[in-house]
Amino acid sequence: MTKILCVDDEPTQLMLLRLALSRAGYDVLEANNGQQGVDMAAEHQPALVIMDLMMPGMDGATAISHIKNNQTTQHIPVLVLSAYIKGDQAKRALDAGAEELISKSLILTDLIDKVKTHTNSNS
Repeated sequence: MTKILCVDDEPTQLMLLRLALSRAGYDVLEANNGQQGVDMAAEHQPALVIMDLMMPGMDGATAISHIKNNQTTQHIPVLVLSAYIKGDQAKRALDAGAEELISKSLILTDLIDKVKTHTNSNS
């Protein structure tokens, strides 16, 4: 089963992602901060990471930078799912290597389509 790592400090958002992705047939891993996301990406080698930007401690853009600068995780595509898809944080995420910025207001079925696109192109 294809593993997807979701990184978000909001438990409700993680629950929504877990339900939607599990229903679509993915094995969902969860991290509640950037550092935990970086560590879990290295340990579990997911097919895709869905990353929030605004988190306490290590923010999403910094976590993406760590993932993309690590030889064991640099191949993993990262989608940013955030309320902030414009501005400095978004630019930092793209500069760090994020594949795409997705608004948290996106309908979950549309998110699943994007996940399928990014995981199928890397398998």
